[in-house]
Amino acid sequence: MVRAKPGEGSLLERAFTPVVTVVRKARQPAGRLVTAVRKPAILSPTGPVSVRREVLCLVLIPSATVGLVCLLAWSSGVAYHPGCHSTANFLASLFYQPTIGSTCQSVPFLSDVPAIMLSFCCPFALVTYKLLRRRLAALQGALVRTGLLREQGSQDTISAGILRLERSIDLTPSRRLALSAVSAAMVTWLYWRNLKAGHLFNTLETPGPNGTTNAAQLRDSWWANYHHHFFLAVVCILIGSVGVYYAWRAGWLYVRLGAVLYATRKSSADGLPVSYVPRWRDRSYGWSPVTGVLMLIYLSTVSLAIAMVAIFDILRNESWTLVIAVIFALIGVLSNTVMILTSFFRMVGMHESVEKRLRATLVARDSGLTSEEYVIAASELTVWRSIPVASFSGSIIKILPGLYALFQFSRAFLK
Repeated sequence: MVRAKPGEGSLLERAFTPVVTVVRKARQPAGRLVTAVRKPAILSPTGPVSVRREVLCLVLIPSATVGLVCLLAWSSGVAYHPGCHSTANFLASLFYQPTIGSTCQSVPFLSDVPAIMLSFCCPFALVTYKLLRRRLAALQGALVRTGLLREQGSQDTISAGILRLERSIDLTPSRRLALSAVSAAMVTWLYWRNLKAGHLFNTLETPGPNGTTNAAQLRDSWWANYHHHFFLAVVCILIGSVGVYYAWRAGWLYVRLGAVLYATRKSSADGLPVSYVPRWRDRSYGWSPVTGVLMLIYLSTVSLAIAMVAIFDILRNESWTLVIAVIFALIGVLSNTVMILTSFFRMVGMHESVEKRLRATLVARDSGLTSEEYVIAASELTVWRSIPVASFSGSIIKILPGLYALFQFSRAFLK
């Protein structure tokens, strides 16, 4: 093993000596070592295989739900009618373009933009909650596999914390039944208010002579009107109930996570020692399981914002109900955003402590590293990322659609 004497040359100079020694011993070009450092994380236990499966669930299950409702509406002849321009007006509103006058004589499913949004967001809430519970249950094992948690004390701390969290958020069968009943009652009330005074019918109405409109006709011909399409009304309420139920479950989960973060707010970054993980093993320095959890919470927050925009459109004609919706939406979105940011900065702080320990190890007289480990660590410190993500630009691209959705959410509630 090659060791540098204290005070002999800079860190870069001391890094070259092990490189030469390794190359001579292995009789291979130095480029191979650099290739090993930059090896993609596809071999990581938390690599793209499970992520692809989760992405498919997040996309296919909500999309299949929208498709199923559309198919049921089509079988009843209320899937689509020309002349409403509701989708065009919805997109025009998003991009600040002038709207088109509606000539709707009925309201089919594909003209009910809030219903389409909720048909996607409700099953999305179910999927994100299930995937988040799965991620949290496997978090300790995933961090051990990436190499971030090597000390038994750190593993025990994470394992005990997750166990307490799961016990606090699991509900008894009676509480689940009660929550399901409350969710169904809330959705049924929202359905009734939408049928009686939904803003959608005012948006699609056509002015008539003497200041009259065909809003009453549109309500009567609404695709989910229980007087004419009882089964579709049941499907509408059922999907909404599932979404509200899992929104409540996710909210309670975030409350408990927030309590954990608040209880440990004064702990130092060294309070939970994490290990150095080379990027060839995990491109996020071992933090990919944590960033995956944060991304799911972020997607859940964006979905909540989109769903609340749809609910806002439904309740816009009722001032007191609109105020309640705004309060719930702001509490949910803001609290989730604060929790994401708090967790993110806590992760960045611990990642910074890993960097400091690694630099101190390299300059120590007896670092305990082999020549190969010394070379890899010294090489990675030259390109060390202050934020432990695989690609900063890729992460920005991932969150841009969500940021735009949150912008639309704030725009809808402030205009």
